[in-house]
Amino acid sequence: MTDRTIPSIGLVVGILVLSSSVSIMSTDMYTPSLPDLATWFDTSATRVKLTISLNMLAFGLAQLIHGPLSDRYGRKPVLIVSLTAVAVLSLACASAQTINQLIAARVLLGLAAAAEAVVGLAIIKDLYTEKQQVKALALLGMVIAITPAAAPIVGGFVHVAFGWQANFYIISAMALLALLFVARLLPESTIPDRSALKVSSIVSGYAALLRNSDFMTHTAILGVALGLIFVFVTGGPFVLIDKLGVAANAFGFYQASIVLAFFLGSVLASRLADYWEAMALLRMGVYMILLGASALSLVIMFDLVLPWTLCGCYMIMTFGMGPLFAVAPSRALRSIKGQAGTASAMLSGIEQSAAGLAAVMISLLHDGTAKPMAVVTVALGIILVFLFRQSIREDQIRVP
Repeated sequence: MTDRTIPSIGLVVGILVLSSSVSIMSTDMYTPSLPDLATWFDTSATRVKLTISLNMLAFGLAQLIHGPLSDRYGRKPVLIVSLTAVAVLSLACASAQTINQLIAARVLLGLAAAAEAVVGLAIIKDLYTEKQQVKALALLGMVIAITPAAAPIVGGFVHVAFGWQANFYIISAMALLALLFVARLLPESTIPDRSALKVSSIVSGYAALLRNSDFMTHTAILGVALGLIFVFVTGGPFVLIDKLGVAANAFGFYQASIVLAFFLGSVLASRLADYWEAMALLRMGVYMILLGASALSLVIMFDLVLPWTLCGCYMIMTFGMGPLFAVAPSRALRSIKGQAGTASAMLSGIEQSAAGLAAVMISLLHDGTAKPMAVVTVALGIILVFLFRQSIREDQIRVP
């Protein structure tokens, strides 16, 4: 920190939870509205799904510049500008008159909201040791899980009572609230680097990261895991609401069950962090994800698709993501010295872009059934196996 005082993990995580929740709400809160948006705008389900998938792609790519910006100007100023833009662009979403306008507003919203993920991870990297990072990330994941659990529940009732636009008004108000707390309470964690925005510095920094096998392996693991989450976020509403007859204002409870599993996995990771090696936690997470993906393929194969069977498979996967998301970021950043914002940007950018690509695949394969979800989930599970094997090799060749 600039004043050499390291704040408590609780204070930093609390503020980061508040700011990060705004980004989560901008995706999850209006998901119960997705099927009705097709009717509202007189368009196809495929185009409506683009409001999520293109938002995520923009979110991921924008982080590549938010990282260097936070290295150059500091973490706090970037967060302040981002939250201000999110408040304004959420109002633009609510005012959209056509599906193209909504898609455009959602893309811009993704560009603005991207800073939260970069800055939060960079702050934790700035302030704490690797072991403290695992605990902080587990705590962050544990508390942030509450937001995607509550957001679709609230969003479903808001949609039924006031219409889909009201959800974006709430997101705008939450962004302003987060802005207030960030401006007043969040300490600056780094000394601005005047060279961070030089093209040569940015290019050389990202090139070095691309050559870093340890960094890229664990970043890819995070991307695959987040992609699995967005397979459900993008395809789940249409399967549960349109195919299986779940009411729009009840969908949030099913999504909440999946997020609850992530919460419990994060709780377990935070408890085991003092006793287990990081690789053991990562292994547990990967095995749980593979178990859930295998169960989903069996559910589809034997035509056992029901709300509780579909959600049950994803609950197993997201439980495993608790320890995975607590460990993988710190392992990706463990060999990075300096410019934590740039490294966090590439990590989050690749992670979110992978999630966006998974969402696009679900949109393109949409056939009204759960089969596209199973196909993409199993494919991502296979990729995860190869990445985890590479992670083991990285551990074996890494010099302590």
